[in-house]
Amino acid sequence: MPDTNMPCLARPSLLQGEDPEIAALRRENAKLRKINQALMASVERGPDLQGGAFALFQTAAALGNQVQERTAALTEALGALTLAKEEEGQAKKRLAAAIEAINQGIVLCDADDRIVVTNGRYRELWRGLAAEPGTDFASVVRGAASRNMVACEDTDSDSWERFRLERHRNPGEPFVIQFRDGTWSQVSERRVPGGGTVSLYTDITEIKRDEARRRERELEEKSVLLQATLDNLSQGVSVFDACGELVACNPGFQDFLRGAQGSFAPCPQAALSAWSVARLQTLGLGFVHTPPASLGQHGKAVEFKTPCGRTFDIRCSLMPGGYCVATYTDVTERLRISEALQEANEGLERRVEARTAELIRANAEITAAKAEAEMMNLSKTKFFAAANHDLLQPLAAARVFASALSERRLSPPNRELVRHALAALDSVDDMITALLDIAKLDAGVMPPAPCSFAIREVMERVGEEYRLIASRKKLRLRVFAGEAVVHSDPRLMSRILRNLVSNALRYTSSGGVLIGHQRVPEGLLVGVWDTGIGIPAEQQDEIFEEFRRLPQSSDRSGRGAGLGLSIVRRVSRMLGHRLVVRSMPGRGSFFGIVVPVSDQAPVCLKRPRSPQDGCGGPHTLRGRSVQLIDDEPHVLQGLSVLLTGWGMQVSGAANAAQALEAGSATPPDLIIADYRLEGPATGLDAIATLRRRWGDLPAIVVTADHAAEVQQEIVAAGLHLLHKPVRPARLRSLITHVIQQQGAFEA
Repeated sequence: MPDTNMPCLARPSLLQGEDPEIAALRRENAKLRKINQALMASVERGPDLQGGAFALFQTAAALGNQVQERTAALTEALGALTLAKEEEGQAKKRLAAAIEAINQGIVLCDADDRIVVTNGRYRELWRGLAAEPGTDFASVVRGAASRNMVACEDTDSDSWERFRLERHRNPGEPFVIQFRDGTWSQVSERRVPGGGTVSLYTDITEIKRDEARRRERELEEKSVLLQATLDNLSQGVSVFDACGELVACNPGFQDFLRGAQGSFAPCPQAALSAWSVARLQTLGLGFVHTPPASLGQHGKAVEFKTPCGRTFDIRCSLMPGGYCVATYTDVTERLRISEALQEANEGLERRVEARTAELIRANAEITAAKAEAEMMNLSKTKFFAAANHDLLQPLAAARVFASALSERRLSPPNRELVRHALAALDSVDDMITALLDIAKLDAGVMPPAPCSFAIREVMERVGEEYRLIASRKKLRLRVFAGEAVVHSDPRLMSRILRNLVSNALRYTSSGGVLIGHQRVPEGLLVGVWDTGIGIPAEQQDEIFEEFRRLPQSSDRSGRGAGLGLSIVRRVSRMLGHRLVVRSMPGRGSFFGIVVPVSDQAPVCLKRPRSPQDGCGGPHTLRGRSVQLIDDEPHVLQGLSVLLTGWGMQVSGAANAAQALEAGSATPPDLIIADYRLEGPATGLDAIATLRRRWGDLPAIVVTADHAAEVQQEIVAAGLHLLHKPVRPARLRSLITHVIQQQGAFEA
């Protein structure tokens, strides 16, 4: 009887006959023997007549030795082969025992998908099927499918059969088979050398059962958690299955039904389900437990009002598996609040309408007030222009008279009085100019006109203007200016630097003043350094207030009105430039502003044709003739006295017509005209009229108007500009320069 516990092995045909190698050796041995016998017979039949018998004998002897050697080798090979066969048999027995001892099912198929080796575990899985060696693997799969041995939940037996054979032909990732007896196996297949396939069936039934038990516990826990969540919801919730049976609900749902019917819900689940269905049908809410197809994917929402006056928002939605979940939200309070809000909204709308009407009236009043303010602003602008001219006209006349008086021979006491009068006039001039500038800045009638320009031009111009004042105080005034291009208003920048330099010279008694700039991360820091008295830290904010002056000054007679720094702060704010102050008492101060650097090409700043103070050196004006044009008699008389004192021949007139009527046949050497004359005509018009009669004479325009438009108009006409109040030294220097220039041109 064969051993049924041993694995079935296919028996090769070699075990049924002799080994091919041994048979070949036997055949070769027999052949050698035949050759030997033939040679011996030839020797015995007769000797060779030529003596070849002995040679044949030697050959036969050699062949006999070879036959013996080959026979010994063959015998040794047969012994080794027999031993190998015995060892092979033992190895096969051990391999069969090892395969049988494995607790996993194993099947080995050859390249033709015929079974070569199986073990008992595999045959046990396919009990009742022919799974012996030599059996076609496909027949085993078909037998399992036909006997419905595999549980195919998602497909039929034919589909599983095709799936199994496809996976066997193309082994890949492991897969799982569920049997009808409730067991599970994981199948892993791999190709082996020679084209065969080995399949390993691992029992994972316990793993699957553990997973099922774990899922059941998780579902139970989730069910408990879900029920606890439902119970703690303020909304009512009900869940009905596809058969219309209540499967879950919470106290909120029962409260809804009790409130709607005024009765109590039964406790048992079956009775609760029937009671709930009956109540819903009575209320006309049957769609909750028998949802119609019209609910669709988005469900249905209704607003239901109970007999007791409560209002519920009911929303019903479909879930997979035919379940229907509904929520019941008490919106009674929300509706009440909504109604209250609606009433409040209506009241608010009425108030808004009334308020809108008030705002419309207020806007109309504001518009009218704005128009009135603009008119007042325009009037203020005109007033500033008139005030600037009217205030400085008598001041200019007084200064001219005082200057003319100072140039005459006076006794020392009288000369001291005249000097004090001139200093007082200078202070009044500075104060009036500063006050008018502050008023213009506050009124917004000095709008900035920013452009890209070379900062060197502005700095050198300011340095030229104050160089004579610095030399009179024996101070060094230096200008350090590079080739930087900035973006700002050059006119207002000049005003800032003038105020800073004037302030530095006023409070510096020794050393010097430097106008310079340096690079900072924000742009270019432009300012004025001095070696003056310095400013304590606690006073560095106060000095920018109006009429604030330091208690000590290097020049008591030249103290300002305390408005220069206030103007600097206003202008810097208007330009959007940061103001920088650094000071140390006893060592000096720095005032500057940070100006943005520009990468654009700088514009060429035109400047009035005016020389430096004292330009040309001493020059006699005696015998030169000048035509004065001014509509103010006091100013006209004062200039006449001053110029006559310099030895000049003066003719005065209020306008060009009077000058032409009273003029001589010989044209004058120079024309000096006030910009603002009586009537619409200006000093430029008067100069143009006189030039048409007398030719292209040199001319100087004197004005108290510092507006940029006026300055641009004078520069465009090619005339020289001098601002009021006229300082005699500057006037004499300018006249000398103009006459020298005219003489050089004529030469």
